Amino acid sequence: MGPPGGGRNPITPRFLRHFNALSINEFDDGTMTTIFQTILNWHFSSKEFGKEYLPCGDQIVNATLVLYKETIKFLLPTPAKSHYLFNLRDFSRVIQGVTLSDPKTTDSPQYLKRLWVHEVLRVYYDRLIDNEDCNKLYQCIREVCQNELLEDFDRLFVHLDFDQDDKVEEDDLRSLIFCDFSDTKSDSRLYVEALDMQSLCHVAEGFLDEYNNINKKQMHLVMFRFAVEHVSRICRIIKQPRSHALLVGVGGSGRQSLTRLGAHMADYELFQVEITKSYGQQEWRDDIKNILRKATQTENHAVFLFTDTQIKQESFLEDINNLLNAGEVPNLYAPDEKAEVCEKMRVYDRQRDRSKQTDGTPVALFNLFIQRCRDQLHIILAMSPIGDSFRTRLRKFPSLVNCCTIDWFQPWPIDALHAVATRFLKEVELSDEVKDGCIEVCKEFHSSTRVLSERFRTELQRNNYVTPTSYLELINTFKILLDKQRKEVLKVKNRYETGLSRLEDARSQVTVMQKQLTNLQPQLVEASKRVAEIMVDIEKESEEVAKVEKTVKADEIVAKSQAVAAKTIKKECDADLAEAMPILNSAVAALNTLTSADITIVKTMKNPPAGIRLVLEALCVLKGIKPERTTDTASGKKFDDFWKPSLRMLSDMKFLESLITFDKDNIPLAIMKQIRSRYSNNPEFDPEKVKVASTACEGLCRWILAIEKYDVVARIVAPKKIALKEAENKLQVAMDDLESKRQMLKEVQGKLAKLEEKLNLNRAKKVDVEGQVDLCSQKLDRAEKLIGGLGGEKTRWSETAIVLGEKYIYLTGDILLSSGIVAYLGAFTSAFRQVS
Repeated sequence: MGPPGGGRNPITPRFLRHFNALSINEFDDGTMTTIFQTILNWHFSSKEFGKEYLPCGDQIVNATLVLYKETIKFLLPTPAKSHYLFNLRDFSRVIQGVTLSDPKTTDSPQYLKRLWVHEVLRVYYDRLIDNEDCNKLYQCIREVCQNELLEDFDRLFVHLDFDQDDKVEEDDLRSLIFCDFSDTKSDSRLYVEALDMQSLCHVAEGFLDEYNNINKKQMHLVMFRFAVEHVSRICRIIKQPRSHALLVGVGGSGRQSLTRLGAHMADYELFQVEITKSYGQQEWRDDIKNILRKATQTENHAVFLFTDTQIKQESFLEDINNLLNAGEVPNLYAPDEKAEVCEKMRVYDRQRDRSKQTDGTPVALFNLFIQRCRDQLHIILAMSPIGDSFRTRLRKFPSLVNCCTIDWFQPWPIDALHAVATRFLKEVELSDEVKDGCIEVCKEFHSSTRVLSERFRTELQRNNYVTPTSYLELINTFKILLDKQRKEVLKVKNRYETGLSRLEDARSQVTVMQKQLTNLQPQLVEASKRVAEIMVDIEKESEEVAKVEKTVKADEIVAKSQAVAAKTIKKECDADLAEAMPILNSAVAALNTLTSADITIVKTMKNPPAGIRLVLEALCVLKGIKPERTTDTASGKKFDDFWKPSLRMLSDMKFLESLITFDKDNIPLAIMKQIRSRYSNNPEFDPEKVKVASTACEGLCRWILAIEKYDVVARIVAPKKIALKEAENKLQVAMDDLESKRQMLKEVQGKLAKLEEKLNLNRAKKVDVEGQVDLCSQKLDRAEKLIGGLGGEKTRWSETAIVLGEKYIYLTGDILLSSGIVAYLGAFTSAFRQVS
């Protein structure tokens, strides 16, 4: 414990009587020098620095000691500067920053001394809040460089003398930046001096683009010099072991956004609690457990970002204070959860080198967990200095100052205001001259409002905080209102100009429409005349078509009656033939059953039976084959012998085919009389009797009888067939005549259709000309009414359009002035508004 003050309450004697009190004095100068010189000498020897760097260790420690004592003297805490509390941790942070040097990038002892100045600025200078304190520290650094480091300050930082006046001013030291991300091509993240501020801004923009590409919630930041300075400070803090940051600034200064970007640049995982309406102590403890678990489960470091707007209960800050001071929150874990943590640490402990392993007890394993939490979790607090709560919290929880490197976000400098305005006004359609003027006016609004706020606080004891949010609101309001008003003014102006152009068009078109109307009248007359002529032609053609149609219809009636008569005759013939055709077909079927073998048997007979002779004789008579005159050996008389002709007939290869194709319709009447008289009525000419002698002759017998019966019918049908043929011939002649007349009718109808098509075209042309005449008349009438009704408004509309054009030009300045009033003057009284 320490003496009362700075968040430490006095201890009552009643409580103190139970203890033995031991007072530990501060280290004297010799002790501190020995401690930190040993650390630096070890750093130089372990990193294999050259011998020329060894004196730098003593010089740097002595310079740090002198500066530490001087800051304690003149940078005293006050109610407005309650964070002006310095102790040995600040001393060690400076030395720790110097140990980030590497012989690969350190080219001279002067480089180490510049690094020391940079670390002093980061530890002491970044927490100062007014110009007087900053100037005191700047002068002290100059003196210490001269007296302890034995270096001329202006010569040491000659590369920062941008105005080349041989003197390095306090503002020039803004460009003194050491970081580990300036060289993106190198895999080793060495802590080096960034000599080109412009290229450093480009590198930061590259990391910002990379962040936006891999995260859904994008950050639209302007990486101006002020932002790059602070993001490099955040990267420096989280690079150092067991280091934490306290970022102090008003809302909108970029504390959270730059922390996210810095964590991404360091390749650290960032955690942030999400506050809800029902968020309480239990949810807070669960989030803390989750963050500590994730921070220790891998070798990657983590960043815990916590803002003052997330403090729903002051007990949250008590836990943060414990994490900063000891790396743990007392009584955070239940026994089962603590056992689970120890088990995970046991697995990790066994994977380490044997010399580093613990004894495996729960206490040792939990201490290992706490050690990893302290090593791998970096806490960054973002707080606002507005009001008494910040000062009260620093007093209640001293670790917020003691265990954190403080970075006080000062008001945006002029170059930052210029960069932000340039970036956001880039999208606005303005000329370069007007855009530059708007940027200067925005900067003047912001700067003059700061001065007015100081006077407002002095005279009325009322605070008005001019924050970066106000500046962004100014630019955003200007963009929105300018776009809206431009559209409205242009819309009204275009309306008047459109009316004027319509009036002018109406005047110019009246003459044109009158001439057009005059030219259309002859066309209308010509179209009407043409339609009438075509109508006369159509009437003539229609009469001719009607005559041809009448003739064709009469011929069609005659042809139909002839077709009916022919059909009737054909039907009667078919009916008569239907009686004989089955007999004939059965005979033909019998012929089809005959084979060459059957015929051969008949041919081989030497003395054939009478039935076979009778059948073959009848067949020879039917086919018109003559008999041979032969002498009977018994009586000696001559007689007609059909046997040898029959054998020759049977020997014909196409015998059966000749029977099938026999011309049954043209058998001579004499042959048929002979067949009927000698054979068909002969009782022996019976297929059943012939079958006994030869099956082949049976089929021939049946065929001859069928032919005889068919001939009877054919003789009756023959006249009818002749009549049918005559009827069909007449029908064909009639149909040919009808077809020719139909073709004539088709030609006449085609001609009529072409005339009708031509008529329709001319009618359409006539309607089109009539429509043009009507439309032209309407337009002419409207134009005359428009000119007559609005002719007097032309002067007023012209004047209004000119006024609106001038208003559009002056709109940029008017909107910018209005946006400045909206963004800055709302908190002031009317008297101060008039002054502004």
